[in-house]
Amino acid sequence: MKSYAVKPEFEKFKKFHMPRSLCAMKFINFLLKITNLFSKNPKSVRISKETVITRDNHTLAMTMYSPLVKDQTYPCLLYFPGGGFMMGANLVHKSSAATIASQCNCHVILVHYRLAPKHLFPTALYDTVDATIDIHRRAKELWIDPTRIALAGDSSGGSLVAGTLMMLRDFGGPTVCFQMLLYPALNKLSANYTSRRKFKETPVFNTRNFAFINKIVYKNGYFGLKEYAYPLLNPSFDHLPPAYIETAEFDCLHDDGVRYASILQTKDIPVTLFETMGTFHGYDAASNSPFAQFCMKKRLLALQVAFK
Repeated sequence: MKSYAVKPEFEKFKKFHMPRSLCAMKFINFLLKITNLFSKNPKSVRISKETVITRDNHTLAMTMYSPLVKDQTYPCLLYFPGGGFMMGANLVHKSSAATIASQCNCHVILVHYRLAPKHLFPTALYDTVDATIDIHRRAKELWIDPTRIALAGDSSGGSLVAGTLMMLRDFGGPTVCFQMLLYPALNKLSANYTSRRKFKETPVFNTRNFAFINKIVYKNGYFGLKEYAYPLLNPSFDHLPPAYIETAEFDCLHDDGVRYASILQTKDIPVTLFETMGTFHGYDAASNSPFAQFCMKKRLLALQVAFK
């Protein structure tokens, strides 16, 4: 396997590869449930459980992280966790949500959208759209400022952010003030991108993993929603909110984020693009590493500016 010049703090990532097996994915989700069950809740925020009834009458779970001071109106970040549409929120997602809530003085809501292979496209997309609409509708009840609701997500969650924004725009949904996409998947596997060709065997995540995900998640087709499954195929990028985008250097999805940022800029939409170097996909899983903490500071600043 080719060697990549990663930052020393990410060397241990070289030993990890996202599995290309449904049995392995099922086992990982089992481990996530166990670790989440025994993890301690941070004392810096209040944590509550919320639900939303989706368009197909499913009760969707959400976890809400809020500032300690109650009964005040705050901005809100809806976060769609990544995991190839097949893995649920992990401890890093939850820790990040708590950090953002306390440092940005805002609510952060982890949306636990339904996962493949049990739930194929477009279920996850509809779940995130329905969650965004519901939170906006219940903003007063939840002490949320409806004019300061933002969306964020990593990897597949970043795909859901862009797809959700476009669906809300195209079908008369509420306005979102900001978007944050971390190493997002935004185009199809066959996109003519250099990063697709270069990173077929990178540790953590590569084009082979991407092919496996696509084969599973879109098994039943796109139901006329391909431009929301792969937002870079959408014919319109007008009327989207300002963006903060991070990409990883050694990532088959690197060019997705760069391309999305470039298109938004041509529409005069404010964009901050941070192309991290010496990184693999999912580098911030090493959340205590110096560089991951540096990235978190940049994200916090972007959100603080967006929520002013």
